Amino acid sequence: MKSIAEYLNISVTTVSRALSGYDDVSPNTRRQVEEAVVTLGYVPNLAARRLVTGKSDAIGILLPVSYGDMRDHFLSHFLLHFGRSLHSHNPNLDLIVSYAPEGEEELSTYQRFIDSQRVDAFVVMRTRKDDARVNLLLENKVPFVTHGRTLSSEKHNWIDTDAITGFELATQSLINKGHKNIVLMNLPERMYTSDLRLEGYQKAMRQAGLMPEVYVTEVSDNIPHRLSLALLKRQNAPTGFICASDVIAHEVVKAAKELGIDPCADINVIGCDDLPVSTLGDPTISTLKSSFEDHSNAIISILQAQMNGHLTLPRNKLINYELIERQTSENITIN
Repeated sequence: MKSIAEYLNISVTTVSRALSGYDDVSPNTRRQVEEAVVTLGYVPNLAARRLVTGKSDAIGILLPVSYGDMRDHFLSHFLLHFGRSLHSHNPNLDLIVSYAPEGEEELSTYQRFIDSQRVDAFVVMRTRKDDARVNLLLENKVPFVTHGRTLSSEKHNWIDTDAITGFELATQSLINKGHKNIVLMNLPERMYTSDLRLEGYQKAMRQAGLMPEVYVTEVSDNIPHRLSLALLKRQNAPTGFICASDVIAHEVVKAAKELGIDPCADINVIGCDDLPVSTLGDPTISTLKSSFEDHSNAIISILQAQMNGHLTLPRNKLINYELIERQTSENITIN
């Protein structure tokens, strides 16, 4: 700013106020400053500005996965869309992504980010029923939005998918095809969304007079594959699979092919989230889809309102699922 002031023979204060948008600077002076910025290649010193404003101009996401483990298809896909949406909303806001895997160091990592003011707000992923991360952020009065609900959702901002309606829809679609032996391969019980998926599945099964059969599995570490093999080898093997993730559904299809079972003719499989794994393989996998752009835009809108002091009560948004029928469920009818 000093260089611009000397170049234009005006005060540093005038340059500062022109760049900050104050209306006591004449339009002509503001135009001259803006032209000088381009001519001199001025780039604001963010570190200095953050010292003055007390803001980092950044949003943080601490991934609840092991350090360096980016095999989580959902989180990778979410980050891609969220980063793109954030840039569209405000190119001056940075996205800082780090790791805070579940365990003893998770809360200390959050606290370190809070104490150092490294970010102005957080997006909390993979919410749990009683989520210590949420409690910590509420105690520190830090702006945040959770992607998913918790047992204390009435106290904080969140966006989520309508998993109850979505999984009822998916289950009912298999019931309508004549399936009676339909299993739910669900996410771990510590995650709030697992209860919602279970509720939708059970509702459709009980209304049809069918017995629910539920299995809980982690998404990684080959657990879904081993479980799929065990289920498909049973004498009374399921013919319908409702999977809480496309990654789980992919493992069901993989196991079926290994056993000589046609995943398009002998069984039906429906996943969730419309991740790339559902369309890149052979066969393509039916799925429950919701828009990652809608998720991202809703989170950013709430965060910006909160960061600007325009949000006094918790806000939330529920996003619907759409059933996308592909090869693993579009052609079979059980008699």
